[in-house]
Amino acid sequence: MNSYIEKNIARVEANLPVFFGHVTATLDKTFPNLDDRAYDDFIDAITGTVINATREAPTAEYFEKILRHAMRGKRRKRERTTLDVIVALRLLDAGNYHLATDYLMRHRNYDGRINAAIAYCYHIQSRAVNGEQGAQSSDMEIRAREEMLYLARSRPPLNRLGVFDRKGTRLNQIFWSMFDLALTWFPSESGLYRIGILQTKHENDLEHRQRLLGHAIKQFPDNKFFLAEAFDTCIELRKGSEAAAIVKQMLQQYPNDHDTLYSGLKLAILGAQPEPYANFRKLAIIKGFPKCPLLLLDTVLEIMCNHKAASYLCFEEAKKIASARDYYITALDYILRDYIDGGEGREIRAKSAFITSVDRYCMRVLKIGEDRL
Repeated sequence: MNSYIEKNIARVEANLPVFFGHVTATLDKTFPNLDDRAYDDFIDAITGTVINATREAPTAEYFEKILRHAMRGKRRKRERTTLDVIVALRLLDAGNYHLATDYLMRHRNYDGRINAAIAYCYHIQSRAVNGEQGAQSSDMEIRAREEMLYLARSRPPLNRLGVFDRKGTRLNQIFWSMFDLALTWFPSESGLYRIGILQTKHENDLEHRQRLLGHAIKQFPDNKFFLAEAFDTCIELRKGSEAAAIVKQMLQQYPNDHDTLYSGLKLAILGAQPEPYANFRKLAIIKGFPKCPLLLLDTVLEIMCNHKAASYLCFEEAKKIASARDYYITALDYILRDYIDGGEGREIRAKSAFITSVDRYCMRVLKIGEDRL
């Protein structure tokens, strides 16, 4: 459909109601069970292709006409954030920064990348150095800096616009451009590093995440968020000694925190080390860890040590204190039986599923990582 639009843009523009009617009819026929979010994301993406391929003058009046027809086909009739951002980026590329800012400001803080795009509009305008525009240059630069500082401190959510989720989209390019610039403006602003690290995680850019974490840990060695993220990254990269060093640092800074104690338990489990695990378990009991998550972690430790019989004995203890209607425990029981009694292939899959599931369950019950969102 994108290819058709680009090759026949004049025909599409001349018959917008018919074109969008064809789009919705095709969606309804081809994907009758498509959920509302995916349905509307498709229409947004198609509308973006029309807007970027148009040969008409990039005016607000023309774009509003396209958006009116696009909105009629959407299921969520009031959700036009993505469409407004698409228009703003097209206006930005056309050099109409003032109007682009108007479209973006309607959705400020909906997605942190929109804030960065607002700052970008101000920053580009600040480059003007001649005539009347030159007198406004410093004011626009101040606005750009204020917007990035506001982004760092207000912590809006990220990546709520599905159409722009791909790594190399224009919106993401603008975000990283302004992020790098903001680090030169505010090198001591921890909130900038925080939002950058969260974005690298979403983009699955491990190299960039490591680089940002390295700078953040050096500059903010007692920051709980950066320590926890550095620990998770070390675990992901299987760097046990570095993870142990971070746990030691976390114990010095936050000895009573559940994040710290759970990190110690997790590291001991992954290393199949009963003695360090027992030490952290004692601390966890003292600090009020719930009993069921601890018994499930005991089970995971026995699994990591390849003690099948002992793992089920630990799990039986967890079942005793769980509610009779705890369907999660029932599901875990089936998975654990697959690990104990299944063939080699099923055993490996069941082991992985059990360990991953218990890890997520414990983090949810202990509310670990909630402050990182």
